[in-house]
Amino acid sequence: MTTISELQTILGKNIKFRREARKWSQELLATKIKVNKNTITDIECGFQFVRVNTLVSLANVLETEPYELLKPENIYPDNQNDIRMKCKEDLKDKVMKYVTKL
Repeated sequence: MTTISELQTILGKNIKFRREARKWSQELLATKIKVNKNTITDIECGFQFVRVNTLVSLANVLETEPYELLKPENIYPDNQNDIRMKCKEDLKDKVMKYVTKL
């Protein structure tokens, strides 16, 4: 059974992932749903839960359904994404160095 704290963390990570995928700042997201930037920070950090109307607003601007923001399987671990991106960039750099030597 999921605790409230776990649900807050899941919601925060899902919102952060979708916001960053759009390259939006917390301030921009806050403006779009008419809340304070600190509210977005607190939600993403799992410090604050949201009212239903805020959840619906977040889902609408992030182009998803409210229930999708609460699903743990939608969380993409930050560290794994960072590691994959770093490996991809390293490989790209090595290929470019090799190609320029030819």
